[in-house]
Amino acid sequence: MAELSMKLSNELEQMIKEDVRESLANLLDEIKAGNAYPEYMSVEQTAKYVNVSRSTIDKWIKHRGLPTINVGGTTRIKRIELDEYLSKFHSNK
Repeated sequence: MAELSMKLSNELEQMIKEDVRESLANLLDEIKAGNAYPEYMSVEQTAKYVNVSRSTIDKWIKHRGLPTINVGGTTRIKRIELDEYLSKFHSNK
């Protein structure tokens, strides 16, 4: 594997370091925000998670095949399955 070596100005090196730190901080915030939701979400939690209305989630369940489970008469959506569903839905456009 070839190795590339460059001499950067101190100012440019500092800018790159700050950009990397900021990007990592943003990524960590996103990870933490995603973990704020339970593994199995209610319809209301699901709507908040994807920033759509409850009626949109209901339509996805009834007409677009969003997988759900029923726990004690309550509809739940597994967060991982929702993420997979959204990825497939997005890739079809």
